[in-house]
Order: sequence, then structure tokens, then C-alpha cells
Amino acid sequence: MVLRKNKRGQVTVFIILAIAIVVVLVLLFLGKDVFTTFLGGKAPVEQIKDCAEDYAKEAVEILSVQGGSIEPEHYYLYEENKVEYLCYTEENYKQCVMQKPLLKQSIEKEIEDYISPKVRGCMASVKAGLEKEGYEVKLGDVDVYVELVPRNILVNIDSDFSISKEKTESYKSIKTDVPSKLYDLVMIASSILNWEARYGDSETMTYMLYYPSLKVEKKKQGDGTIVYILTDRVSLDKFMFASRSMVIPAGLTGQ
Repeated sequence: MVLRKNKRGQVTVFIILAIAIVVVLVLLFLGKDVFTTFLGGKAPVEQIKDCAEDYAKEAVEILSVQGGSIEPEHYYLYEENKVEYLCYTEENYKQCVMQKPLLKQSIEKEIEDYISPKVRGCMASVKAGLEKEGYEVKLGDVDVYVELVPRNILVNIDSDFSISKEKTESYKSIKTDVPSKLYDLVMIASSILNWEARYGDSETMTYMLYYPSLKVEKKKQGDGTIVYILTDRVSLDKFMFASRSMVIPAGLTGQ
């Protein structure tokens, strides 16, 4: 009985050693990046994706409370937020004029301009780190493109990026995305703005009846400005913008 137990134990040890050897050989064959992943680090491409995602979120956080602009020029200061006018007129009794008819495209460009230099900096940093570890890295011109789509912000990084040591990995583009309801909120904002430009006002209750997860706040200010706050009740994503349209002077409204 003792001899049989010893033999069984020896077989178990050999099996464990065989599995360990196979794992090591696979890791050596696939290269150092896999070691890094197993040890809790991240592959270079994943680092670049994380960088793009973080800065895209940062851009959205800024522009979502500023009417879609990172640095608004024509804005209404509301609760310390520079809320840009997306439809505006200085005159009383006149409908406002759309300031950004292509709002979605304008916001995409704002995000691109904000994250592009930062993503280039991240890629340069990744390149320098790899070169310190003995890799040969080629990095061409970096172009960043952003697209708002339902439930996501897509980020596409175009660049000739290659990593070489014992093997070579090459990338023409790196794609990632950020979950966001910004597209949906921007589409609703565009609809409200069209009503403001055409009729001088909008009926927000209709939107909330049609979109149960949507909250629309309409904050009227003393100078005739209206600050709209659109919020997705589930994700809590928000989009704020200002409008000044069809203003009736206070003395003529019975106020």
C-alpha cells in the first residue's frame, strides 16, 4: 500500500512538472508582452487604448456642461459653468439663429482636438519605455478620429506603429470606445434647438414622454436666456446648453 501511494505521488509530481514546462515554453514562444500580462501589467496597445479612453472621458466631462465646447466663446455663466449659446439672438421678439447647425460633428471635432496631443504623448511615452527594454519601435504620424454613435464614443488612432525584438508586431490603427449616451443627448438637443430657432420655444414634456429615461430641465434666466439640462436617468450622462430666443421684455409680460 505504501509503495502504491509513493508511485501515485511521483506520477502527480511529473504531471505538474510537465504542465509547468509547457506553460513556460508557450510564454517564451509568444514573447515578453505575454509575461507582462501574466504579471499584472498591460501590453503596449492596451496602454494606448486606456490613454485614449481616459482623455475622451475627460473631454466629455468638460464639454457636456459647456454646450459641447471645451473653451466656450459665447456663453451664459450658470452655476459656474460656461454654458455656450447654441441658438441666440440679441433682439427681442425674434427667433434665435443656430450657432452650430452641425452640433454632432462640432463635438466630435472638439474631442479630437482635445485628446489628439495627449494620445500622441502617450504613444511617445510607450515607445520610450519599450526602447529602454531593448525593443525597436517605429512610430509614424498619429491621427485621431472620434465618432459619436448610439451608446458609445468611438476613437480610432491611425499610425504606423511597430514593435520588434525576436518578433515584430505592426499596427496601422488602434480602435477603442467609451460607453456614453452623449450621442442620444446631442440628437435631442439638436431637436430642441430646431424648435427654438423656428418657433422661439420648445415643449420639453413631449421629449420626456417619448423617452422615459430622459430628464429635461428648462431653466429660464432673467435676461431671456434658457439653460437646458438633459440627463439620462440611467447612466446619469448629462448635456447642458443655452438658448436665447423670442424674448419678451419683462415689463410687457406682466412680471
